[in-house]
Amino acid sequence: MKRRAAIMTVVSRQRRGSLLGVVERAWKSRGYEITSVDTDEELPAIYAATPEGFRLSVAVAGEGQFFFSITTPCFAKSDVADPKTQPNTPHRDGGYPQRPDVHDDFWSVASPPPPPT
Repeated sequence: MKRRAAIMTVVSRQRRGSLLGVVERAWKSRGYEITSVDTDEELPAIYAATPEGFRLSVAVAGEGQFFFSITTPCFAKSDVADPKTQPNTPHRDGGYPQRPDVHDDFWSVASPPPPPT
């Protein structure tokens, strides 16, 4: 079973590597094994595995959009209940995948991030 989340925040070209680094460090700190890193300049990605057998990835796609995917090691097929809560994001018209359109004062800025203090 696979689930995927598209991040709607615009991540500037100058800050994509920083966000990938944050994700990689977070995964390593949780004991996840980094199984592969795609260093493609336009479409980089990081792949990891958890001790329980879950497979994770974060990939940069067109327009710098980030996608997170998780694949479960195994599961029994079962019905999935409808969500009990209403979506908390605005409705977006258009086809899949939706393009990033949320501006963030840090991640969307077209300059390198400041050095750590």
